[in-house]
Amino acid sequence: MALVNWLDGFGLDVSIRAHVLMVLTTLPHDVRSDFTSDAAFHLSDYEPSPLGYQVRVNIPTARGSVSRSIVLKRTLRHREPDFVRWVIAHELAHAHLRNAGRFPGEDPERAADALAAQWGHPKPTTWRW
Repeated sequence: MALVNWLDGFGLDVSIRAHVLMVLTTLPHDVRSDFTSDAAFHLSDYEPSPLGYQVRVNIPTARGSVSRSIVLKRTLRHREPDFVRWVIAHELAHAHLRNAGRFPGEDPERAADALAAQWGHPKPTTWRW
């Protein structure tokens, strides 16, 4: 219940929120705690404009700075669940690794993919665009 209450504070779109909650429950306890105990961590989503206008995402901060932030497009609502959960896990992995690799010299993208897969959300080999 604490995880649900914590997630409620971000005001995510209902369908995106459901996927984020599912992914969060698959994370190791220490990783999940890394996010939930960080008052400056932030999750948000937005609806992109078909006209290409810039979208402003308000990110409230604790103590004047954002530790880590993930912004998801609401267009994920129209994607297959495995793809959506991989994207979310991949972005959480970036945040957990603070946009670095797991070891010096590792490509951050490969590191995020590897962690997402380790958490049960491998990159889909095919998906419907």
